[in-house]
Amino acid sequence: MTVAAKTALSEKVVIPVTGMTCAACESRVQRTLKQAPGVVDASVNLMMGNATVTFDPATTRTDSLVETIRATGYGANLPSAREDAFKDQEMRDGEQLAEFETLKRKAIISGIAGAVAMVASMPLMRASAHALGGAGADPFMRWVMYSLTPVLERGIPWLYSVPVPVLSFGLMIVTIGVMLWAGGHFYTRAWLAFRHHAADMNTLIALGTGAAF
Repeated sequence: MTVAAKTALSEKVVIPVTGMTCAACESRVQRTLKQAPGVVDASVNLMMGNATVTFDPATTRTDSLVETIRATGYGANLPSAREDAFKDQEMRDGEQLAEFETLKRKAIISGIAGAVAMVASMPLMRASAHALGGAGADPFMRWVMYSLTPVLERGIPWLYSVPVPVLSFGLMIVTIGVMLWAGGHFYTRAWLAFRHHAADMNTLIALGTGAAF
């Protein structure tokens, strides 16, 4: 793979970019690169995770292009020498696999925590329904509560003896823990996008989960 190539009046370089998650990320990096001094053309590929930049070497340098990408909130590093291209690609593939395994582990643990939280919330739902006189609850959730409550009362009767405040604060702590541990990177990247006056998929996730919380 050719990492950098010279033309008559310009050079072309392929810079690996990390942290992009959607088309908005791709568009923001590409737009910023095209506006950078000395850049003749720029094309960002979300699937490949890189930016192909044609630039005037008399006006800008590759390390300046890397800094331009980093200023958008995403990671970038100068490409390796040609003889190390395959090794560099293998390293990036390994990093992506490790990230996938981490996200999969977090998803499984978060799913289990969510199931436990749903079960633990049944006494709270019943207490809320009683306080409202059996009205005002969402029809589906009311059906779930009335369907599961008899089963849970027989299977884990001690759950219904736990004080409501204890359950409430316990569920809040579990929720905050899952949000920060499993979803912390969404909030970090959303904040980076906000600092750069932009929005992406991380912003959507952060706003959605924050509103739900």
